[in-house]
Amino acid sequence: MGLMDHIKEGLEKADEKLGTVVDGGKAEVDIGKENSNISDATRDIGRKMVELFDSGKTIDDEDVMALYKKIVDSRAKIEELKKQQEEYKKKL
Repeated sequence: MGLMDHIKEGLEKADEKLGTVVDGGKAEVDIGKENSNISDATRDIGRKMVELFDSGKTIDDEDVMALYKKIVDSRAKIEELKKQQEEYKKKL
């Protein structure tokens, strides 16, 4: 194998590892977004409850549960992304 073949092979390996690192970084950003979604939904639940109490009503379970579902969905997405990150780390 000639020098150019070695260089080409090295560049291909480097490119593959760089892609893996980028994918791992993207997963980290996506986890941050899902954590932000959880914070937003938690705040919205609190706001909705205060609005209900201020208007003299009791808790409307349907509205609160719809907001809670967003939290549950984001938690599931975070777990999925963490598994992806582990797979990326194994490739490095």
